[in-house]
Amino acid sequence: MHSLYVRAMMLTAVFVVAVTQSSVDADVTPQERRSLRALKARITKAGNLYKQKKFKECGSLVVEAQQQIEQLAVSKDKQLWAQLSFQYKRLVKAHALLELQGIELKPLKKLEAMSDPKGGENKAISFKEDVAAILVARCGRCHVNNSRGMFSMSDFESLMKGPPAGFVIKPGDVAGSRLIEAVEGKEMPPSGAGIPEQELTLLKNWVQQGAKYDGEDPKVKLTSLAPDASARRRPEVAVVQSTGKESVHFASDLAPLLENQCGGCHGNGRRASGGFNLTTFRGLMRGGDSGAAVLPGKPVDSLLIRKLKGLAGDRMPLRRPPLKKEVIETIETWIKEGATFDGEDATRHIRDVAALARAKNATHEELSTDRKSLAAKNWRLGMPDGDLSQVETKNFLLLGDIPQGTLEEVAKVSEGVVTRVADIFKVAPKSPLIKGRMTLFVFQKRYDYSEFGKMVEERQLPRSWRGHWKFNVVDAYGALVRPRPDNEQVALDVLIAQQVAGAFVASHGKVPRWFSEGTARFVAWKIGAKDERVLAWDRELVETLNTMKQADDFLKGKLPAELADIASYSFIKFLMKDPRRYQRMLKSVGGGVEFQKAFTAVYQGTPEQVAKFWVPDAAKQALRVRRSRRSAGGSE
Repeated sequence: MHSLYVRAMMLTAVFVVAVTQSSVDADVTPQERRSLRALKARITKAGNLYKQKKFKECGSLVVEAQQQIEQLAVSKDKQLWAQLSFQYKRLVKAHALLELQGIELKPLKKLEAMSDPKGGENKAISFKEDVAAILVARCGRCHVNNSRGMFSMSDFESLMKGPPAGFVIKPGDVAGSRLIEAVEGKEMPPSGAGIPEQELTLLKNWVQQGAKYDGEDPKVKLTSLAPDASARRRPEVAVVQSTGKESVHFASDLAPLLENQCGGCHGNGRRASGGFNLTTFRGLMRGGDSGAAVLPGKPVDSLLIRKLKGLAGDRMPLRRPPLKKEVIETIETWIKEGATFDGEDATRHIRDVAALARAKNATHEELSTDRKSLAAKNWRLGMPDGDLSQVETKNFLLLGDIPQGTLEEVAKVSEGVVTRVADIFKVAPKSPLIKGRMTLFVFQKRYDYSEFGKMVEERQLPRSWRGHWKFNVVDAYGALVRPRPDNEQVALDVLIAQQVAGAFVASHGKVPRWFSEGTARFVAWKIGAKDERVLAWDRELVETLNTMKQADDFLKGKLPAELADIASYSFIKFLMKDPRRYQRMLKSVGGGVEFQKAFTAVYQGTPEQVAKFWVPDAAKQALRVRRSRRSAGGSE
């Protein structure tokens, strides 16, 4: 972890920091000069986006820069190439950084290859730049990192020496080179899948040209010459979404299986065995050093099936009992039906994909049991030495460091809140408000609540917060500091109502945070308009409006988090002037309609468009609050 962090920091420094360069020489044309400036600006902007953790936007700019540099590289002008070389290095670093963040990009060609896109036999093949990368990517596990069959190609000298049986490379003699024969006949790599045709052609051309070494020291490790060979040669992955008609589903049927059976060797991210990373669906479809593991529609030809059956090298799982016939048949059926993905995010860990599928398919009691285990784990993490009281009700599991009797009183208040929240949303009280009991973590001290945020959620909770909620289907909880009995300004029921309402709205599907948190605060206002926390939100609306430059700033992440929540709260109050519309939209989202479409259909405009009508109303509301405080003798 430490080395990865250091590498990322070093790459960031190169990628983000602007380096002063000499002006472009006079031989470069005005058009090329303008293009170079645009290229530099684009890469610099990408670096700034990376610093802001806007990785997808950064990736889009890098793609544009990549296309631009490929166009410029066609030129043979030496001065232009000197400039391109520097920008190309920045682009290489950008690729490496974005890969660490899980952003997939089109493989970056070598700068020299860009000027000769067709290549050809007459082009001089570089061992250092071209051949080493292929050998590391395709033969690395057995013959670069190890000496299987007493044959090592860890460096050029060892490669040319060959195994005890004799040479495998005969300079100038393609037909007489055993290495080429083995690769062309798909004896090697042992998967039997062969290597891409263009790579085989390149190896042949290198041998034909004399199998020359163009480095300084033939004893230098190949892994040093091509440290990122496997990453550069990963193919683009097309994720095909499920149609819903498949008989086998990746999320519920395959993800748990792959996590349990293959995660030990292939779930280790960048150090996955054989370069085959099964932490995500994309990793599965990308394959490893031996090529693609899954060929949609072709289970017989898929390397994954061949490995599971022991038909291509070592049978998998390695050193474990073989999978049952019916299990392999399930995987074959999935591949035959198109190897589709029925999850929400193909870059998400398959452990999470499986957990989400289980949660969606679980009953109320099954999900409650799973959440109870998560709650116990989170409590131990956040309060390892704290006392624990526990109460279970129809809708909640309560854990707290307060006396058992006090926690039972909180439980009664919580159940009463559910009835009031259900009434606001016109929900039938017969069924649980949220499928799977919601956990309420109740803390006696603000310090312990803050530590919970640090340890469990790995974040610093805002100082003004007395409670917050989380919902991701798998888990649903609220965490709060119990108000002191003598504190009449902060009401327990209002605090709980905010957490319950937020989780309830989020349980309807993919809704933006501004919508769920805004609604949560609206419900808190509805139940306790005179609560000190609610009154503070109303007072802070003035500052929020003064900070905003555009009506939709709070929707686009252009406001500090707390001010964005204030704006969201006010916006929901505006929408709730017609509660039937709101209910209709929420029901539509709960029925599977995408949020933006549901909102636009009900309100005849996008949230950004409707926000323009909200601002004047919010300004009037803020003015009323200010006048009320003046008349009451309060300070501004």
